[in-house]
Amino acid sequence: MSSILVVAATESRSRLVNILRQADYVVFEADSGESALSTARAVSPNLILMAIVLPDINGLEVAARLRHHLNPELPPVILLGSITPIGIDEEPLVSLVNGYLDIDASNDDLLATVQSYFISNETQMH
Repeated sequence: MSSILVVAATESRSRLVNILRQADYVVFEADSGESALSTARAVSPNLILMAIVLPDINGLEVAARLRHHLNPELPPVILLGSITPIGIDEEPLVSLVNGYLDIDASNDDLLATVQSYFISNETQMH
């Protein structure tokens, strides 16, 4: 079963978690950068959806710390936000994160994005 760690403020996180659980994903939650770091290490999710804006550390810093501590076991990280970060497809960001999704994306867009990362990873493993 594929597992996803969702890191975001309560309102956004609740919506995303509900959509993903209804699609039968195992979902773990974190509400801050520090809790994301400890949860990712503890549960080893297959995918991380992480808000850029967090109450303690920004999502890019968390991704950098995860890359440092978990590389090469770091799962794909998709940043969530309201505005696409400049340079998301260029170095150094492309080394830290695997993509970007609007935090208010539709249910269909969220599930399509998540599914595409799982299909991509399965293809790379074979």
